[in-house]
Amino acid sequence: MQVATALGNWLPTRLADRLRRNWDRDQAIADLSNRDFDQIAARINAWRLRPVGSEGWRTAEVTVGGVDTKGIDARSMESRLQPGLFFIGEVVDVTGWLGGYNFQWAWASAEAAAKAILRG
Repeated sequence: MQVATALGNWLPTRLADRLRRNWDRDQAIADLSNRDFDQIAARINAWRLRPVGSEGWRTAEVTVGGVDTKGIDARSMESRLQPGLFFIGEVVDVTGWLGGYNFQWAWASAEAAAKAILRG
């Protein structure tokens, strides 16, 4: 089996082919030395993805930034600088995985703020 073919089992075919072109050879795995494996691994691990563009805010799923969590009481979501001001959900600089986690964060932070407000 060729190196690019083996990589294609784990990576998208076009990416595996691009990585193979970066080392200018595609040998059979059986013909590789330990040094060859180390060089291939080093090149794969050093490879950097450089985005060339964005679809912008229209299709954005996740952004970063927001109100720094250091300025918020985690139990009440109240501002440490301005009493009576509460921050919840995605306005807070909290990063999570896609798949509903942002909804869970929004609900949990809102509940914490609501309970704090009701406690008065």
